[in-house]
Amino acid sequence: MAMLHQIQNKKWGKKHMKLVTIEDLKDGDIIANDVLLEDYTVVLGKGTVIKEQYIDKLRELSIFTVYIEEKTQDAPKEEKKAPERVKAPAAKPKPQEKKPEEKKPDNRRPKLSLETVTVLRDDVEEEIRNNIKDILELHVYQKTKGLKKIAETAQNIITDILEEDEVIEKVYDVKERNADIYEHSLQVCTIATLIALKLGLNEKQVYDISVSALIHDLGLRYLVVRYEDQDINLLPAKDQEEYKKHPIYGYTAIKNEDWLSNQAKEIVMNHHERKDCSGYPLGTDLISRMTQIVGVCDEFDELICGIGKARVRVHEAINNIRNYSGIWYDSDIVDTFLQLIAVYPAGSQVKTNQGETAIVMKQNPHFPERPVLRVTHDKFGQVINGEKIIDLIKETKVVIQEVIK
Repeated sequence: MAMLHQIQNKKWGKKHMKLVTIEDLKDGDIIANDVLLEDYTVVLGKGTVIKEQYIDKLRELSIFTVYIEEKTQDAPKEEKKAPERVKAPAAKPKPQEKKPEEKKPDNRRPKLSLETVTVLRDDVEEEIRNNIKDILELHVYQKTKGLKKIAETAQNIITDILEEDEVIEKVYDVKERNADIYEHSLQVCTIATLIALKLGLNEKQVYDISVSALIHDLGLRYLVVRYEDQDINLLPAKDQEEYKKHPIYGYTAIKNEDWLSNQAKEIVMNHHERKDCSGYPLGTDLISRMTQIVGVCDEFDELICGIGKARVRVHEAINNIRNYSGIWYDSDIVDTFLQLIAVYPAGSQVKTNQGETAIVMKQNPHFPERPVLRVTHDKFGQVINGEKIIDLIKETKVVIQEVIK
């Protein structure tokens, strides 16, 4: 069965286009990107003008959404009016010239503001999170057939990510938070998509990673075992066994979804498997690199939000991932992950090896362990008067020794 897949252009840059469902497609709409089958056969080429028979063919091939060119209206031209005659103002007496005051030079340094770099804007993230929740809960609790709507959500996430400048060159702030399964799915999706882009995976692979990451934990919705803010290794053996079946439950729920590729289904089934056979539910080492990408992101985010694990700080979760490089996951996948995620998110309170207390103000691209700090207290605990900024790229002898909060 054909699978929805809309190719982004070679530059992966901004476009005046929008994603529409087949039901909303109309005669005269223009295809913005090639529409492909799973084997990369072109169904409709970029620039094709839609006709009714094309819509029927797309429906027959189970292609549910496509990108079309967004029509923009030219701003109405303003009519030029003849200039009105204006009477010259009456002459005013010439004021006495005042000697200009000498301006004192401002030697104050501009204040550094907190700069948080996130993959998606907060309002966009909240909207997508709620959309994921609605789709998955309808599927689980009301047995609806609307799970394929998640495909549109995945494409929208990819498009939003690609619209950012130098998206794979940034270092992103990801913070500890509550165990929300839908926010977790979105976070895994965005980080995994970034890794896939940075590793140079093709468009179809990026799409499969994105859509499978959104539904990778669908099986958790079928559990009665409590897993939020809970280390499953401390549960009774029976509950541990039940929890470790959630990838099977998730795969069972999607195995007959024709719009999902076999690769995407494999990711859902095997996202907890590891290269050293220490994973679950099967304990196999036969896992694809795409599955490893989702697995790395899932492991990291579970640790910082407490899903099936005791919650830890971001730097501790990153160290955990680093420790299993080449053991659980391919080392280049881990290295790419480490290049993208800030070890000390903006806003973190830290202590340096000089004994000073500081706030992380912003990240340095390409150096996730060397942010810019604003010192708040000296080594004796006294408040710093004025603003003392330390850029750890320039101050090479200073390192962060402890995360306070």
